[in-house]
Amino acid sequence: MYGIYNTTDLRFEKATLLQCSITNYIELGNLFEDINPDAVIHTAAIADANFCEHEKELSCAVNVEATKNLAGICSDYKIPFAFTSTDLVFDGLKGNYIETDEKNPLSVYGEQKALAEDAVLDIYPEAVVFRLPLMFGVPEASNKNYLNRFLAQLRKGEQANLFTDEFRSVCGARSISKGILQLLNQSGIIHLAGKEKLSRYDFGLKAAEAFQLDKTLLNTCSQKDIKMAATRPPDVSLNISKALHLGYAPMSVDDELALIAASNYI
Repeated sequence: MYGIYNTTDLRFEKATLLQCSITNYIELGNLFEDINPDAVIHTAAIADANFCEHEKELSCAVNVEATKNLAGICSDYKIPFAFTSTDLVFDGLKGNYIETDEKNPLSVYGEQKALAEDAVLDIYPEAVVFRLPLMFGVPEASNKNYLNRFLAQLRKGEQANLFTDEFRSVCGARSISKGILQLLNQSGIIHLAGKEKLSRYDFGLKAAEAFQLDKTLLNTCSQKDIKMAATRPPDVSLNISKALHLGYAPMSVDDELALIAASNYI
């Protein structure tokens, strides 16, 4: 198994990591020739929605153009290609979105992912696009990890303001990764997410409970209370009936948080 990185060299027991800029088509082509992959799972992105609002050209190069290049190369090699998209391709006005619902992103990041989805399936119709929700995993995996920052805040005794009016189908990385591997040979768009629709505040309560931290440090707030560059949709919960029918079986948020808290996740 191979993974690629651009600037941050990581170490994994069961993967060989190679340096490559996915925005460089020649580098990508050389890499494919060197390792001759059996399949490609494309998860790389500039996923900071506020950053994308200010750096449209840079984020487009990663989120759209590099994705198109990867889809084209995988099409040439005739190997399975999975692209991970986002629930933020929707405007959040109704929730419980199915795969065929109309996309109407409110942010540049959502727009870029929507464009990349269309490009992937146009270039390589046999590819699969997985729309993913707000995710969590092992906090130590990255300093930018949402759960990492949240837990550090509570452990310092700092209060956390969490939205009660932003809903996502929150899911753990373990369930999502298993789903991607299980459905890698599918094609078209598939929603992979959790079974529960949670607000940021709901998830915060569950995380604090799992890690035995002080829930009284959690404060409720509204999206309108915090000014951000990227517009946030209110309810982008995903209907996962299609994935469930194909055998996808996500764990509950509570169970996955319990495994993480017990250092028994990986």
